[in-house]
Amino acid sequence: MKRNKLVFREERLSQIHQLIQTNTSMTVAELAELFDISESTVRLDLAELEKKDLITRTHGGAISKQNGIGSSYVQSVSIQKRVNYLKEEKDAIGRKAASLINDGDTILIDGGSTTPYVIKHLGAKKNLTIITNSLLLIQDLINNPNINLFILGGLAFSKHGVTVGDLTNNSLSYFYPNKTIIGIDGFSVERGIMAADAAVPAVAAVKAEMVRTSNQLIIVSDHTKYNKICPMPIAPIEAVDILVTDSKLPQKARQAISAKGPKVLIADE
Repeated sequence: MKRNKLVFREERLSQIHQLIQTNTSMTVAELAELFDISESTVRLDLAELEKKDLITRTHGGAISKQNGIGSSYVQSVSIQKRVNYLKEEKDAIGRKAASLINDGDTILIDGGSTTPYVIKHLGAKKNLTIITNSLLLIQDLINNPNINLFILGGLAFSKHGVTVGDLTNNSLSYFYPNKTIIGIDGFSVERGIMAADAAVPAVAAVKAEMVRTSNQLIIVSDHTKYNKICPMPIAPIEAVDILVTDSKLPQKARQAISAKGPKVLIADE
């Protein structure tokens, strides 16, 4: 049902904010149709709401900060909750990334909310060696007879469900994985791949060390992470060999990333 476009802008802003809070996310097209206004007007409204730190804009819409899906998402929400956000997109990404794994591969895989979906789709692949600092993945991996599992030691950081610290980083020097799969909090052509939790820089430090250790670097990330600028740099975009993402990543973004070297694989197309 369309709403009266002749409302005061402040009232419309309040209504848009409430809708995004209620639905977790809204697209520009949905809001334009609902309020019977142009998409350019919607974008101006979203920019104003983001300026007030009420929402986080994404390509094609906006997501709610109240529900933890904003710039402070990683700092405020546990890994168990983040795994369930954008489940369909992450499941497709996990399936596509798993298809890149061959029997006999040695895989370094980190923690995060997308990497569990990669593990889910390993199926009957045989003679895999998996190295991980993810506490979340251990239960699924340890009982799989086709997997030789190495767990990186270090300080157990429960909120992210990973081990971190010098012991974790030093342990990486013992391994030579032929594929490395990492989840990240933000990526852009200019800033590369990034981590969000500035309060715990050890999380980004482990990811950076994994990048240095990698032979083929595969990033698994949904579209909402694109152009999300995070405080902790991990590596330039040129360090990525393959980006596995979903079809909501804009075509221009795909082309810009590909021009820098990474192969962009769209999981749900």
